[in-house]
Order: sequence, then C-alpha cells, then structure tokens
Amino acid sequence: MIDNSEDLKNKALDNKVGIRKEYVNIIVGDEEQSFKIAGIGQKAVKLEKYIKYDDIMEAVDSGHEDGLEAIIKKIIEDYEPPAEEE
Repeated sequence: MIDNSEDLKNKALDNKVGIRKEYVNIIVGDEEQSFKIAGIGQKAVKLEKYIKYDDIMEAVDSGHEDGLEAIIKKIIEDYEPPAEEE
C-alpha cells in the first residue's frame, strides 16, 4: 500500500495512459455522479464532467435541489462579473 504522496504521484505518472481511461463515481446530493479522470500531472489529478444545460434544468425541475446540477445553476445565476476599474 502506498503511504506517501511522492510514491502515489510516481505511480500515477507511470500509469497515466491507463488511469486516464478510468472514471470516479462520487455521491453529490442524492445521486451518484461519474467523473472522468481527465489528467494526471506533477501536482494533481484532474477530474472532468460535462453537464448539459438541459440536464441542469431537468434535475432542478425534478426537485434535486442539493445535486451537482443545482449547485452549478446557482453559481451561474449568482455570478456577477467584477466591476471594471477606472
């Protein structure tokens, strides 16, 4: 078993081609979401998931108020671009 971040990183880098084909399932709200391992780098592992706007609205309309789709919808709705400095 790997017990330090350096060995974990080295194994990930040595096997990044195969690991990038894997998915990670994570519970978000009440649902399990599948994220692709999109990158293996020197400092981190990158997870990726595409969520269609129609899927966002469908999930929220179905009452999934704590799910990933609702979180993304709220971020989009609440976003205010920074004021330009003069």
